[in-house]
Amino acid sequence: MLGKILVMDGQGKVLRCLSEILVGEGYAVVTADNLNDGLRLEQVEAPDLVMADIRMPIGHLLYKLHDNNKLEAATDLIVMADDKDRAAAVDWLSKGAYDVLPKPVKASGQLMAVVERALQKRRLVLENRRLAKQLDRVSIEDSLTGVFNFRHLHQCLADEIVRGSRYNRPFLLIVADIDRLGKVNATHGRHAGDLVLKGVARLLEDNLRAADRVFRCDGGRFVLLLPETRIRPAIRIADRILEGVRYHGFGGNGSDPRVTVSMGAAEFPAEALDAATLIELADRRLEGAKQAGGDGFQFVDRPSLISDCAV
Repeated sequence: MLGKILVMDGQGKVLRCLSEILVGEGYAVVTADNLNDGLRLEQVEAPDLVMADIRMPIGHLLYKLHDNNKLEAATDLIVMADDKDRAAAVDWLSKGAYDVLPKPVKASGQLMAVVERALQKRRLVLENRRLAKQLDRVSIEDSLTGVFNFRHLHQCLADEIVRGSRYNRPFLLIVADIDRLGKVNATHGRHAGDLVLKGVARLLEDNLRAADRVFRCDGGRFVLLLPETRIRPAIRIADRILEGVRYHGFGGNGSDPRVTVSMGAAEFPAEALDAATLIELADRRLEGAKQAGGDGFQFVDRPSLISDCAV
């Protein structure tokens, strides 16, 4: 089928005539002879286009099609009107209806021209929306790993600080870095390094909750943002991540190269109240974990790893 059209008219003869023409042209058609049935069908059938007689109380229908009075309609409305209602039809155009179809319809070509024009416009709108969403995603996504990029971290972190301050809710920021990633690139090649980055990104995501977010900064460095999380549950998360990376082969078939990660954490608001201090503190602890030999998680300003803690 070329698309689905909802036709609303109080005259059964008109409904039958329009349905025959549209079905004959390859469209799916649902009909209603009153507003209540039309509104129900619009919700259930999700038509690509609605055609309604102007004598129906279409104000509520038009409002609904525009998704609570948004400027751009989710589904377009074609108003059907005879000559004596032409002025009212023009008024509905100014309120958001897409086009007017003169009644009675004397030629199928006239009907199809209006319908095809409306559906072509809908296809363009939907494609534009898809491309806009794609562009939005590209602007905040790391092209290699698919996780969020560093630029998006700043906005998310600022939002989390505002939310945490307003509602007295803590969160944890963890900086993670792949140990000796440069050696992987030098020994196995850049492609192997890219496989490691992608694999670590997936392991990080797989060990976090749906509300948590992963960001890639540069090289092998990632930032984890864990809303409403304190340090003790984060220790368990870090333990799973460390073990998962430690025993994972990143060669595409479970083989070498193998890597480890080091991590440092800072807690809001217990330890810092602004983004710069949180990142600086987590970075310092990350470096402490690396200096202690890597493959560890530091959350205080000394080389305390998971093994030092009673969880």
